[in-house]
Amino acid sequence: MASASAETPVTGESFKSVFGRRLEPYLALSKSAKGAGCVQLIKDVLAAPGVVVFGELLAMPNVIELKSNPEHARYHRLLEIFSYGTYQDYQQNKDSLPEITVAQRTKLLQLSIVTLSERVRAIPYAHLLQYLEIDNVRQLEDLIMDAIYQNLINANLDQKLKQVEVHSAMGRDLRPGQAQDMLRVLAEWTKTSEALLKALNHKMDEVRENYEKEKEAKVAFEKELESIKKENAASGGGKHRKMGGGGGNQGSHMMEYEMEQHMFQSPEFANEYARLGHGGGPGSKRTGKRVQNRG
Repeated sequence: MASASAETPVTGESFKSVFGRRLEPYLALSKSAKGAGCVQLIKDVLAAPGVVVFGELLAMPNVIELKSNPEHARYHRLLEIFSYGTYQDYQQNKDSLPEITVAQRTKLLQLSIVTLSERVRAIPYAHLLQYLEIDNVRQLEDLIMDAIYQNLINANLDQKLKQVEVHSAMGRDLRPGQAQDMLRVLAEWTKTSEALLKALNHKMDEVRENYEKEKEAKVAFEKELESIKKENAASGGGKHRKMGGGGGNQGSHMMEYEMEQHMFQSPEFANEYARLGHGGGPGSKRTGKRVQNRG
């Protein structure tokens, strides 16, 4: 089989409500759980199937108190890693963190894939094997397919190219400072968009101005052309009355007259006329006498 895929039907508001509802029982318990009881609550929620968001639990007062207890602070740190960290974060600090169970490790590996998909959409198997410290491809594919069925990611497994193509993924809890980073990025995007919009509006104004100028020039040209047509029509009509004399030969008389006028006004014709010995140029009066052949 070249590829495998599964669609993620849970998106948007429904996604938040589904995963939020799964956390609600633990939120209720955290209101009364303190010290060791709160530590046990954290262990349970990290192993619970389908519970993958922990931001609200981190904000509960009894959970925050764990940070000030040297014995329990490491469980608070572990909850932070499951909330917005990765398996690599755990491995780099494992000496100061509690040991995790197989179920907890599987969940953290899948959440790490979600985080990685934020930066890379087509993730090679080789990179995932190293990133997640997994020994073989079959184990990796099983892990990814389970993440797909839990709606953590919407992805295809391309076994031919040996990569996973992630189309979308769940949103994890924000890391400390990430909200400010997002706001800064959005502010820069807004500034760039406003500058682009201003430039587009300026360009549109130029286009409209040029269009109006061309429109006015076109109207003026058409008026001038119409005026010239009327003048030519009036002038041509006078010639036709003089030369036409009425009847069906009016058109041919007009053409002959115009051709004759053009010929007599041509310098080339005048020179040729003089060379042939007619003298006086084309403007001289013609007698109508026949010249006898002297040959």
